[in-house]
Amino acid sequence: MEKQNYFTVDEANHKIPWLEAVLQDVASLGKNIERLKLDLDNLLRKRSSNGHGDTDQDVADNHKETDAAVGRLRDLAQEISGSGIILRDSERGLVDFPMLWEGREVYLCWVLGESSIQFWHEIDTGFVGRQPLV
Repeated sequence: MEKQNYFTVDEANHKIPWLEAVLQDVASLGKNIERLKLDLDNLLRKRSSNGHGDTDQDVADNHKETDAAVGRLRDLAQEISGSGIILRDSERGLVDFPMLWEGREVYLCWVLGESSIQFWHEIDTGFVGRQPLV
């Protein structure tokens, strides 16, 4: 079993600029994947209505672009988790940083847009159990 990586508040705060950049890329990729899905739906509707294969290349190109975007998204999520940070919600940019506090594991909680780590919660309460650090 892999050793758990724990963060201090300072260590977690130090990761925020990097996380902001990565999570903005994640959000952008998510929007791009949604656009590609809509484009594919339109291409498939067009292909079924005209009975021609002239959209085959467009469909193949869409699949290739979607696969590349999904692969990049997977890589970014792995990069986050590989750093010991838990990605909870990629759309909101919600992450948890495992922390040892008074001998037990808790999570420092951060959401894209917050300037620093300001909240924590028990591991079994999640976002709704967020409490201020001070």
